[in-house]
Amino acid sequence: MRVGGLLAVVLGLALAGCMPSPPPPGTAAGPAEPERPVDRDRAQLWWVPVRPYLDTSATYLLETMVYRPPGPGPFPLVSINHGLPVDKTRLRATRPGFESAAHWWVERGYAVAVPLRRGFGRSQGELAETAGFCDAEDFDTDAYIAAGDIKGVIRYLAAEPFVDPHRIVIVGQSVGGFASLAVAADPPEGVVAVIDFAGGIGGYGNNEICGGQKTLIEAARRLGERAKLPELWLFATNDRWFGRVAKPMFAAYRAGTKAPIDFVELPPFEFDGHATLYRADPEIWASAVSAFLDTVPALAKPAR
Repeated sequence: MRVGGLLAVVLGLALAGCMPSPPPPGTAAGPAEPERPVDRDRAQLWWVPVRPYLDTSATYLLETMVYRPPGPGPFPLVSINHGLPVDKTRLRATRPGFESAAHWWVERGYAVAVPLRRGFGRSQGELAETAGFCDAEDFDTDAYIAAGDIKGVIRYLAAEPFVDPHRIVIVGQSVGGFASLAVAADPPEGVVAVIDFAGGIGGYGNNEICGGQKTLIEAARRLGERAKLPELWLFATNDRWFGRVAKPMFAAYRAGTKAPIDFVELPPFEFDGHATLYRADPEIWASAVSAFLDTVPALAKPAR
């Protein structure tokens, strides 16, 4: 992919000041530290094991921030999934973000997981979700590889006693949003909805797409043919990465599926609405997301 600016916008993560340390040898899966006593949302670092390849026994530990409401649960679970930077030299200098979005969900009775996929931050493994060079990138493969990490996190946390394994929502931003569509094509048990914020792949700014917009639209169409879950797509009107292709991409995706899918146009945010989920006040998207959740039978009832 081409190297460009606006790294924080595409990645949807906060950049750390120095290279983080990987998990020490022998690190066990599960909580890596006590809950932070001064944190309003019981923030806690976890190492979550995933096995993304069905034909190997390789297990990777993913750096994941977990947030919870007061009490033992079980709570419905939201997994918030990040994007991909244009500048691959900055992959390791990242930490989980989306704190404001996570807080919005926790206030509504949800547990929240914010994982870093393989190759990001302190997560083990190397970046695997870029298949090919910019002019010949395989968007389908990219999406399904990233979805493998997302599904691995869901499967692991669904077995925790504080999680309601029948009420799981996948949320993604940018590449994380597009990968969430691949999760919707083959969802783990208990996943009941997908929310796609500014989803796309192969962008390098100014609405330019590797291989052209038609390549991304066709990839979305193929994913839509396999979609099995209710979905909400949200794009800001000034999204500088996928704003121009958002509606054609959505139309192609929706044409191939019978699943209930809706598109909401959000107001402009700062100089680039692609960062809405990561940086904006949740009130910008809260009403649209709340209305969508009320349409999902498993989520419409009050959280326990």
